[in-house]
This record gives sequence, C-alpha cells and structure tokens, in this order.
Amino acid sequence: MNKLRVGLIGLGNVAEGHLRGYQDVDLIEVVSGADPLKERLRQMTEKWRMKDYTDCEEMLKKEKLDIACVLTPPHLHREITEKVAEYGVSVLCEKPMALNLEDAKSMISKCKKEGVKLCYGESYRFLCACRKASEMIDEGVLGELSLLMEILTIGEGIQNYQPVSYYPTGGPGGGGWCLIEHGIHLADLFRWFTGSEAESVFGRGNYSGEAPSTEYLTIQFKSGAIGQLVYNEATYPSDMPYEGIFSWGLGWGGPTGELGSQGWEPHPMSIRVHGTYGALRIFQYANKLFLFGQDGQREVKVLDRPHPGNFGLQMESFANRLQLDQDPEVTGVDGLKALQIILSAYESFKKQRSVPIEPIT
Repeated sequence: MNKLRVGLIGLGNVAEGHLRGYQDVDLIEVVSGADPLKERLRQMTEKWRMKDYTDCEEMLKKEKLDIACVLTPPHLHREITEKVAEYGVSVLCEKPMALNLEDAKSMISKCKKEGVKLCYGESYRFLCACRKASEMIDEGVLGELSLLMEILTIGEGIQNYQPVSYYPTGGPGGGGWCLIEHGIHLADLFRWFTGSEAESVFGRGNYSGEAPSTEYLTIQFKSGAIGQLVYNEATYPSDMPYEGIFSWGLGWGGPTGELGSQGWEPHPMSIRVHGTYGALRIFQYANKLFLFGQDGQREVKVLDRPHPGNFGLQMESFANRLQLDQDPEVTGVDGLKALQIILSAYESFKKQRSVPIEPIT
C-alpha cells in the first residue's frame, strides 16, 4: 500500500513536535511544508528534508497531498482548513480548532461538503499514560468517576510572565498554559474519560493583552462527575521536592514553548482522576501512571512512546482510518465541543453564574 503524502502548513514550535513524532510512522511520507516566514521555512525544510513553500495554496496545487496538517495560529484555522478541503485533501487541525463556534462549525460543514476527513489534533488522547488511563476507566477499574482535575501553578512570577503572542488582543488568551491554549486539552480529555457530555460550566479565563489572573473552570457532566481546572502561570510553584518525578518523555518548556529534555522534573504536570473504587495519577509528559485503591498504590506500565510520540500515534491512527475510509478517532465535532466548554467559562464570568451547555448535533 502506498504511503500517504503529508504536508505541514505552519512551521512553528508545534511543527517540530509533530515532525519528531512522525519519524516512527511508516504509513506516511512528509513531503512538504509551508510558512510565510522565510528564515523559519528554510531552517525547518532543510532540517527535515522537505519541499518548501511560502504559500500553502501553491503547495496544495503542486504536491497532490493526502493529508495537510494545519499548525498555524488558531485564528487562521478556518480559512486554511476550508482551502485545504477545496483541494480534496483531508485535514489534521491543531487545537484549539478555532476561536469561536461559528468558525469551528463552518470547518466541519466545509470538510463534509467536500468529502474529506477532518481530524481534530487533540494529541492528549494519544499520550500513552492518558491512553492507558482511558482503557482502565472503560474496564471499570475506577468504578463510577466522580472527580477529574488538573491544577497548574507555574511560572517565575509576574515580572517574568510572557503571554502567547498569536491570540488576537481582546479575545481569549494568556500564557502557554492558559485555558484556551492548554485547558482545552483537558476539556476534551475529561469528556473522553467520563464518556459523558458537559451539562454546565462555571469559570473564568484570561484575555489576550490584559494582565493575567487565576483561571478556573468547573465542568458538571451529565454523568454526575465534576471536572476541575485551576491555572495561574504568573506566580511560583509551591510543590515540595518529593513531588518531583523522573520524566521519560519530552515536555514543553521555556518562553517560546520549545521541546525540553528528558530528566528530573521538580514540578511535574499531572492529572488526577477519582472514582468509587480507585484513583489515577497521570503524569502525561513524564509517561507515568499510578493507580490508588484498596490494595495500595502501584505503578501501571504504559506504552514506551513518550511525548512527542503522541503526535506519531495520532497521525498513525488518522492514516489508518483514512485508508479504511473511516472517520478519525478524534473528529471536528470533538474539537467543537471542547471549544464550547472553554468559551463557556468566559460567558460564565461575564454573567457571574454557571451557564448551561447547549447540545451540539
């Protein structure tokens, strides 16, 4: 079977993670990349030995791609995704899918109209520790889920806070770990773990161009479970040394979000999932998983493809399903629903109350 031809649109920091992960995927061949920044384009295409284009439409005309990965700033996702679809090319679109629900819905409709597949790039579903956690939850190891949470107090004080530059001023934004940039991973992951839709949201998010504050999001799921996110990246971590862990995978670090190295993590990120029979602690980037229950605590073995291997597993899944003419494992509708949850936090703060989540069909 012929390999699927892949092109990347947008060659920023996240493209580096994708390309590293794709090295282990035999089903595809990365043939080209497009970016209007000529120096970045030169660096990346020379390093990864692919054809270079400053204009993505020129690439679409010449390369006969099977998949285009849309890795640009999110305010460009709709325009580019819809252009890709017009060329009959399937799309893997990075998170967040868009910055408003109208754009996300239009992307889904356009891809359906043009007969191409739209894969939402929710890479957290393919982090090995998260994937194993989902299997255990589905097997009933934890019983009924009651509480899912992530708390991030991260940074080096307000004086060193650096916002992400590519979110339009006045709209949702913040630093690299804000709700719209990072919390959107958890909005999807919690839906996936619970197998339930969000019923209501209470929260607050930061805006691009404004001073940072603590962000929070409480999701009430129809199953009865609660999802809780609390983020502050303009302060200092308060973890004690024993909270550290040896990271088997790479992580995102530094002001520009480049990939860090394996090694000791004094303040490791983690997700906690609690049920009636047990609980899980998921160290998503360290590639470690721990189960807590009546018999004590034990480490659970996970697949040895740590970050950025999740990007490879995501592409592997998408390519397999394309060849079988099946929908992606994570669809555009999943991206739309995650975005709806995050944007509802902003609506909640304006109204100073919990807001219902309207069903999306």
